[in-house]
Amino acid sequence: MSRSISSKMLILITLIFIWTCANERAITGGPADKTAPYILYSTPENESVNVDPATTIFIKFSEQMKKATFAAAVQIWPRPPGDYELKSDWTSLKITFNEPLDKDVTYLLTLDKNAQDLRGNGLESTYVLAFSTGADLNAGRLVGYIHGPNAIRKNGDLLLYRQFDTPLNELRALPADYIFQPDDDGKFELPYLAERSYTLFYHWDRNRNKRIDDDDYFGRPEQAAVFARSDSLNQEHKIWPHLRPLSQLTLLDASELAEQLVQVRINRPVTRAALDQLELVAQRTSIPILGATTVKEDEFAVHLNTALPIADNAQVWLKNFQDTSGFMLNSDTLNFKAAPVYDTLNFESMEVLWLSGTAKRYPAESSSMLIRGNLPFTFKSDSAFSVVDAKLDSVEIPGLLQKRSSMAWEFVPDTVLADGHSFQWQIETRFMHSAVNYHALDSLMHGELATVSIDSLGSLRVLYRGSEILECEINGEQVKRSFRLESGTAQLLEQLPAQQYTLSAYVDRNGDGRYNSGGLGPVTGAEPFWIYPSKIRVRARWETDLGEWELD
Repeated sequence: MSRSISSKMLILITLIFIWTCANERAITGGPADKTAPYILYSTPENESVNVDPATTIFIKFSEQMKKATFAAAVQIWPRPPGDYELKSDWTSLKITFNEPLDKDVTYLLTLDKNAQDLRGNGLESTYVLAFSTGADLNAGRLVGYIHGPNAIRKNGDLLLYRQFDTPLNELRALPADYIFQPDDDGKFELPYLAERSYTLFYHWDRNRNKRIDDDDYFGRPEQAAVFARSDSLNQEHKIWPHLRPLSQLTLLDASELAEQLVQVRINRPVTRAALDQLELVAQRTSIPILGATTVKEDEFAVHLNTALPIADNAQVWLKNFQDTSGFMLNSDTLNFKAAPVYDTLNFESMEVLWLSGTAKRYPAESSSMLIRGNLPFTFKSDSAFSVVDAKLDSVEIPGLLQKRSSMAWEFVPDTVLADGHSFQWQIETRFMHSAVNYHALDSLMHGELATVSIDSLGSLRVLYRGSEILECEINGEQVKRSFRLESGTAQLLEQLPAQQYTLSAYVDRNGDGRYNSGGLGPVTGAEPFWIYPSKIRVRARWETDLGEWELD
């Protein structure tokens, strides 16, 4: 090989190597990296005083980082007199100020969980670097916790403003003085603040428009106006974010699938609870609904079997739709689209659940089974659906098969089914009929349902003393129980699966049957709530007594 060719090959290999190293991408191969990166050190150090106003900030990380994530993750308060520049290599970040910082000011740099390593792991919690260009650091601090699922703690922001007399929706459109996030346990702390009043609230801005819209998660302490105090006067601020209900549904589509079979799509997930009181209106006339079902492949769609056909281009809308936050909503109107020709419609696998809507039945629940289809159907024979007890030599269980709607039937056993057993169900589709199905049905569908053994269940006793009635909720895996707790009266929750639970309570002061996180005015209060301070372990065949719940 000639020297010129060798030189060209060497240059080409070098360029490929440089290009490969210069592109940010996830590392491939090896075990999955799920470890959060962390900061090794910084200059100036945290809590440094008498820092030179012409300082440069340097932060060193524990591993290689995605440089493109720093711009959105870095915040500096109060805002420096001039702009600043971010420069980074793989494992460090350098921040250079275009103008000297103000003298005798405490500055707070936060690096939130948007800062990610090459595997996409964000920081475990917001990193705070405080330093002062004077002799002292500010002594005020705000601490508290966010209660709710991991998604709420990971996706939302806590926003702090110096203004505290402005409606929150107007305030949200302005740049916040401080933005920070809770850690994975929901705890948050913002130290080194000037001791004064602020406005504090949580917002998961799901459409990223910097407005507190319907369908966003929003929460704040009982009063949005808070005071940053020194450590000796610390107050813990509790926030329980909730989904803000839509004022009105938006219809995305209303079309005909077959004669008197309609699909409606909306801008809200459809649950089984949403189908209970749902009404369809066409040309100001209520259309009776014979059956309704959710759609497996589209959580925003519902299939309705209507008693009357709907004319093409008729104005349609929905009434009494129960959304995921428990509110009953009506929709806007949309022109209905009739199908010029029908596509072939086929049955999907039937869904069989206990009447409670779960795959497992607890002793306190009915033994009835609910059979749901994606299309209207009829059982032509009682032998179309059968159930056997897997523990009793597959003896068929007698019962009554009865129609609940055109898309749902119920099987009621003649006797209460035993606890702690598995039951096999089977459907012979040749004994079924559907007017909108264009193929003969001739197949077997089967599945399994289980009942929980009463010996695996325990109970929980709760007592509190106070002046108001508490609306309580206990949550565990596939278990959610709501109950009311009056002062001085113990509540015994029986037949709970042996597992861990969380317990929460609030005072329903406005009587709407749900927790209210407050209006958008700083003075408008959120309803008070409490969270039991630790996980509650319920043991099988055992009564767990919490004693007297002392509300903080």
